[in-house]
Amino acid sequence: MINNLKKKIIFLISLLVFYSPFIFSQEKWELNKDSDGIKVYSKEVEGYRFKSFKGTTIIKGTLQNFIFTLSDIKNIPDWGHNVESAKLLEQSGDTIQIYYSIAKAPFPYKNRDGVYQNSYKWDSTSKTLIIDIKVLDEYIEENNKYVRVRGYGFWKIKVLSENKLETTFSMQVDPGGSVPAWIANMFVDDTPYYTLNKIKKIIENNRNTSYNFNFID
Repeated sequence: MINNLKKKIIFLISLLVFYSPFIFSQEKWELNKDSDGIKVYSKEVEGYRFKSFKGTTIIKGTLQNFIFTLSDIKNIPDWGHNVESAKLLEQSGDTIQIYYSIAKAPFPYKNRDGVYQNSYKWDSTSKTLIIDIKVLDEYIEENNKYVRVRGYGFWKIKVLSENKLETTFSMQVDPGGSVPAWIANMFVDDTPYYTLNKIKKIIENNRNTSYNFNFID
């Protein structure tokens, strides 16, 4: 009986881990922008001074191509909005990556930095890939040249067909420092819009079909 109870608890925890992005995304969102096939939403979140954002679009490309592009850490500045540099720190197989990134901030504010962990979870039944994003506050010491970012988020990629991906990118970010919330919230649309716009172009222009990731069945 105890073993059965343990199994039920483990099952419930696994459901919460996999479906937490869906719970996060089902709350009320306000549509702020609809341009170039990209929709951008934001919302107030209780306990946070800064708004969450969410961007959605359809990408014409394969899931393997998407994973390759997202996991190619050194080239994140090619598509990540205002990302100046990115460096891989640790990797566990194909499903966990930890990396350090520096983002440009407008004058007179310091640039921001953060250590991020991307965890890939594939559900073959729904043909959906979730990439959980965690900011690891204490993975490395803070650098006085930068202000440390904190937050969490996710990518959700639903395979509609072999070359059609329903793509969602969402984050709740605290940029740290003395940036007033009303100023930061004015620009909350830019990150999802320009990030999705750039990564979409990269994936749709890449015709390489040789990528293979073992956790995708």
